[in-house]
Amino acid sequence: MSDWKTQQMIKASGWPLAPELLSTPGADFNARLDGGLVPLHWACREGKAGLVKHMIEHGADVLDVAESDGRAPLAMAVGSGSFQTVMLVMDRLKALGAPPPDEAMRRWLNNAFSKAHADAKNRLVQTLKDWDRLARKKPA
Repeated sequence: MSDWKTQQMIKASGWPLAPELLSTPGADFNARLDGGLVPLHWACREGKAGLVKHMIEHGADVLDVAESDGRAPLAMAVGSGSFQTVMLVMDRLKALGAPPPDEAMRRWLNNAFSKAHADAKNRLVQTLKDWDRLARKKPA
């Protein structure tokens, strides 16, 4: 994506700071900015799937926990109610070999999306099954 298109996407997302902070090559999406605002955390919390996808593709760390409240990007994404954002974060966590969600997170995920379209519910269930399978295969 060109810098101009990236800046337009960032502006449209409602990002509260200058879009140049996120659209320049080598932008650090996990950098602690003034006031503790972290770009990846903000995008997850706000359910900005396009921006989360861009950040993940450019090195954002989905394992980075917010200093302010100890929440991880997955929890922020679930709280946003954006299924697409949740799946982007889950797919990246799964690819990194992170441990699957604990039972409390699974209940929260299921409750958050229990009334979603059947395809979304099925994708969530399948992603969790795949993640569990990969975790069992992982050498200790």
